[in-house]
Amino acid sequence: MNFPDSLRKTKSRLQVFSILSASKTPLTARQIAEKAGKEEAEDARAKDPSAEDSRGVWLSSVYRALDAFEKAHVVSKTILKDSSEALYSLSETGHHHYAICMNCKSRTELEGCPFSEDSHLHTVDNDFMVVGHVVEVFGYCKDCRKKMKNGAEIHTHEH
Repeated sequence: MNFPDSLRKTKSRLQVFSILSASKTPLTARQIAEKAGKEEAEDARAKDPSAEDSRGVWLSSVYRALDAFEKAHVVSKTILKDSSEALYSLSETGHHHYAICMNCKSRTELEGCPFSEDSHLHTVDNDFMVVGHVVEVFGYCKDCRKKMKNGAEIHTHEH
């Protein structure tokens, strides 16, 4: 996917787009800002090995870039129930669904989508048209199940 012609190419938008393009998994805005900050520091050191770390990338700049991309339908935004942060990925990768560990909060992407384009869900009836959905499955990851077998205390949350 190429950078959209409809958007102005600012430094932060180009960085965010590049990071999302290189990522195989959806990222939070904070993760994108951290990656962009590391890239800036590496670039500064490449130009001048004695250079101090730069100020990094403002999280607000990342959110503004993501907002512009979302409005232009370039990124998909997924908000998970048990998370305070949204996940972002390029729209060309499709939307994503997750299995979430109720103990450690790890996320595992689920393969496929239970609601395909030809699913009856997209037109529930004549009075309602579905335009999107979120699927989250809750349980325990392999590591937490192993800890449970060994008698470790597991934190449970009702959903």
